Amino acid sequence: MAASFIPHRWIYDVFVSFRGEDIRKNFMDHMFNDFKQKGIRAFKDNTELPKGEEISPHLYKAIEESRFLIVVFSKNYASSSWCLRELVRILECKLMESPQHEVRIIFYDVKPDVVRKQTGSYAEAFAKHTLSNSTEVDKWKEALSMAANLSGSERQDMTNGFEYKFIECISKDILNKLCVGPLHVGENLVGIDFHLDRLVLSRFVGSDKVNMIGICGISGIGKTTLAKAIYNRIYIHFEGSCFCEDVKGVSKQQGLTQVQMQMIGKIMKTEDMKISSVGEGIMVIKQRIASKPILLVLDDVDDQEQLEALAGSSRWFCPGSLIIFTGKDKQLLSSHRVNEIHDMKYLDGDQSLELFYSFAFEEENPSTCFKELASQVTIHLQGHPLALKIFGRLLYHKSVHVWKSELDRLQTYPNSEIVTKLRPSFDGLASDQKEMFLDIACAFIGENKDFAASVLDGSHCSANAIIEVLSDRFLITVSADCLQIHELIQSMAREIIREEFRQNHRRLWISSEDYDVLDVNKVTEEVEVLVLLLKKNCQNIPIDGQTLTRMKNLRILKICFPEIQGRWQPFAVNFSGRLDSLSNKLRLLYWHGLPLKFLPSDFYPENIVTIDLSYSHIKHFWTTPKCFRRLKFMNLRYCIYLTSTPDFTDIANLEELILEGCKNLVKVHASIGLLKKLLVLNMRDCTCLTSFPSNMEMDSLQILILSGCLKMKKLPEDLAMKSLTELHIDRTSIAELPLFGQQESIRSRWWTSITAPFGLLSKQQHPQRSVSLAGFNMLKSLNFSYCNLVQVPESIGGLSCLNRLNLEGNNLEHVPNAIGGLSCLKDLHLEGNNLLEVPESIGGLLCLERLDLAGNNFTSLPGSLSQLSHLTHLFVNGCKKLEVVPELSDQLMQFSANDCTSLCSVTGSSKDLFMRFSYFSNCPKLFTNLAIDSKASTSETQCLDSSITSQGFTNQFSSFLRGAGIRCAGVQNNKSEFFRFPGSFVQDVDIIYQGNSIPEWFTNTSTENHVKVELPSDWCFNTFRGFGTCVVFKRKKHYCDIVRYYVKNFDGASLGGCYPFNHRRYFERMPIRINESFIWLHYTLDTRKWKEAKNFATFCFKGDEGYEVKECGARVVCDEDLEQDTNLSMLQDLPALSQLEYGGLINLSGHRGEIIQWSW
Repeated sequence: MAASFIPHRWIYDVFVSFRGEDIRKNFMDHMFNDFKQKGIRAFKDNTELPKGEEISPHLYKAIEESRFLIVVFSKNYASSSWCLRELVRILECKLMESPQHEVRIIFYDVKPDVVRKQTGSYAEAFAKHTLSNSTEVDKWKEALSMAANLSGSERQDMTNGFEYKFIECISKDILNKLCVGPLHVGENLVGIDFHLDRLVLSRFVGSDKVNMIGICGISGIGKTTLAKAIYNRIYIHFEGSCFCEDVKGVSKQQGLTQVQMQMIGKIMKTEDMKISSVGEGIMVIKQRIASKPILLVLDDVDDQEQLEALAGSSRWFCPGSLIIFTGKDKQLLSSHRVNEIHDMKYLDGDQSLELFYSFAFEEENPSTCFKELASQVTIHLQGHPLALKIFGRLLYHKSVHVWKSELDRLQTYPNSEIVTKLRPSFDGLASDQKEMFLDIACAFIGENKDFAASVLDGSHCSANAIIEVLSDRFLITVSADCLQIHELIQSMAREIIREEFRQNHRRLWISSEDYDVLDVNKVTEEVEVLVLLLKKNCQNIPIDGQTLTRMKNLRILKICFPEIQGRWQPFAVNFSGRLDSLSNKLRLLYWHGLPLKFLPSDFYPENIVTIDLSYSHIKHFWTTPKCFRRLKFMNLRYCIYLTSTPDFTDIANLEELILEGCKNLVKVHASIGLLKKLLVLNMRDCTCLTSFPSNMEMDSLQILILSGCLKMKKLPEDLAMKSLTELHIDRTSIAELPLFGQQESIRSRWWTSITAPFGLLSKQQHPQRSVSLAGFNMLKSLNFSYCNLVQVPESIGGLSCLNRLNLEGNNLEHVPNAIGGLSCLKDLHLEGNNLLEVPESIGGLLCLERLDLAGNNFTSLPGSLSQLSHLTHLFVNGCKKLEVVPELSDQLMQFSANDCTSLCSVTGSSKDLFMRFSYFSNCPKLFTNLAIDSKASTSETQCLDSSITSQGFTNQFSSFLRGAGIRCAGVQNNKSEFFRFPGSFVQDVDIIYQGNSIPEWFTNTSTENHVKVELPSDWCFNTFRGFGTCVVFKRKKHYCDIVRYYVKNFDGASLGGCYPFNHRRYFERMPIRINESFIWLHYTLDTRKWKEAKNFATFCFKGDEGYEVKECGARVVCDEDLEQDTNLSMLQDLPALSQLEYGGLINLSGHRGEIIQWSW
């Protein structure tokens, strides 16, 4: 509850005295903007008084009505008599006992001593004041001296000159003071500032209307905490305020009249208010409270009756009022016409760790083993603030063994305190809503919303309507049209199902970790939902056929395992006994790896919606038609024993049929062509399938995937394509396309068939008859890759909706100019052809974002590429005849030209590529030409001939960096100055080359696989600039992970580590020689993990059995090292390029992930 004292009502939070001509348009503009974003009310007067004019009374009044008085001293502050008079008044206010002002002094670009003693520009100003304002000069000087002696902030000292950081410090200081309000919010608030910034509270202060906002979210997510923080921050700006906490609980225990009396008494400042009924309370609220703008918070409302009794309408309140509701039901607030509803978000990873640490540990930096366990806890709790606090307190001062035990328990059994907090959200649901929530929690997490609704829809309820209710109450979320449930809510659901199972056996939800053998005596025909989630190879998990036979009421059967890296693993279970029958009430049948060859003969679930038997042993389905009118989804992926499809005659509503990977499928039933509602047909890698039925009436078909159907030679003539959006016929033997729409006369088109397995392309060619692509007018994705295509029809330009075109791996020498007419194309793949040129018309692809031209034979690229303003990714890898890169769009983010051995130059602004993600491995001519061009442009006379050995590599590498436009002066100037320029985009430098000795620059070396570096006695993280490492190693195997390093603090804690980026490309093209050594040099400015470093650090170099570390070195660099640095180069003793038989690799990495890679 709020305290009873009445605070002074400040009109403004802040008044700032500053010299406008110095800082109004930069520093002050940024500061006022930051104040506005954070909800700090600052007095702002943009008028400039004429020189010498008296300060106006309204400014004096603004000073008196502002809680914080800020003085910003700049170079010309003292030249303004206006500023000096403000200063005098500010210091007078500081001396007042009531109200209590707070003064903040800021030294922007002037030292305190200059202000205190009035020297420099301040002395010049007072020389002029003495002539015109002699009577006030002494008072002004005294005020300056007094102000300078107050504790002040200097921009340079506080934030090293960074203005935005300086402003952030000032704002946070003021906010911390302003937030000290009448309500206790709590300790260790994390993430609240994010929500406060999003709400922009300043817009509600002084508003000309009644604002009603809602704060919604699941229990324990911080709704009340945020509401209290808002209340504390802005209550002072309203003429009355009240925070009604736990409306649901108070009204349930004491009645709504008690809440009404609390609300009226607090706002009207009376304690003798008596109300006999809710109706009387409503009339009092409407009559008494509407006279002044108020701040009202109604916390945890869950019923329309509460809303109607306490804030029935915005018309009840005076304009300028702000009414805040918190609750778990978004629809409840929305239907009450709440203007704006703010969803509380879960904490992100860093915020979760910060909050958990504050409760679990006393020290700020726990040991490594506890850090790893803490990370696992926070991952499981998924950013739920209350759960993080509960587990933090639970594990405080506990041993590692207890931590591990509680973590294991958390993954199986939910914490009772958390369940108690979350349970009311479930208990408040209607019975049918509870049933559907438990079904979703069991079987539909991660599933498409519409798919789940189609399975769950019953005769007495609408699944979509209930899903919306569950979403509004934050029990589920819908993300990208898929259903998701927070881990803790899922645990709560599992616990509820366990409780129910003790009374009835309606649901069994089991994971492979806690699998309990299905006892025939325990499982009865009451079971409606059986879900077994397999997360590992489960050969030892028994499933008894007779047990399943007894489950006559089974609606949902789901025995499945998740996809791993996009592919399912062929797990199985230990199936025993006979499966005489399956429930005919099934609506969903998922059984991955079903060990049966045939389904039971009497299996006839008329209401089944989906069948998924992926990876099963099934050979045949029903041979006579069965009427499954509700069946929409059928997934038989990788049923490798399946030879023919079922009869689809009476399955008229099938929408999705997946036969991918059925490698022995040879026959498709003719009825498949009559599936008029089929949307998706996926027959990828059905390698034995030769043809389709002749009668095809798939009017609704949108996606057709025939990729890898090696024996497929022809599509049906009458295949309806009017709805088709995706067509994939890559890696097939299709020599002809069917005729669609009107024919178009095309001369001499040639297509080549694949008559051998993929990868062994036949050279036999077949003339193609007249072809039109007019029937594909809805097509968005077309994949013709690896079809041995030698020519593309001009009519391709008519595919006006096409987004993605893949012509990879064909025999194309030319692409028609008509391709420039694909105005919607975003992704174009032409790699692996024999293109002799790229047409200029490609510049017409104004939506193009990705272009892959790798592995072709052209010598140049068209200048029209510069017109592609949306192009972000361009690949020309392996274009060995390409000589020049033309001007490119400045939006390009990634350019890859590996193995372009003839590439000599990049022109114009294309050199900006070197500031993004660029790859130029094995481009020797470009490397050399850049270095030579740079030498010439900087008037350096030393020849870069490869015969030079002394400093040859150093000079050429330095020149290359300049030619690439990279600001890395440390290497160029032959010193350690790389560490002097943290503003450069380059953060890490990696170099790999042949060699066997550590450069002298490294002050700490060892012939073992680790080296210890003593830190200076006066070690200070703020003066630490980075470090370098070097390792000499030998290769023993061709394919293996390269040596990498880890850094450990004196106490064993990790200080980070690194491995060379993309080193495999460099080594994969060279033979292994037992006595051949290589060197990896690494320099970095990344010091983020070194904040706790002290005493010494140990650099450990490790590799797998394929590498042997011969010698290593390291050096840390601090400010004092740079001051004493000699001309000893970081690249001292490196050989010239001519001495490197296998060239070298250079990788430059930036702060934001930018990458430039070269090898030669």
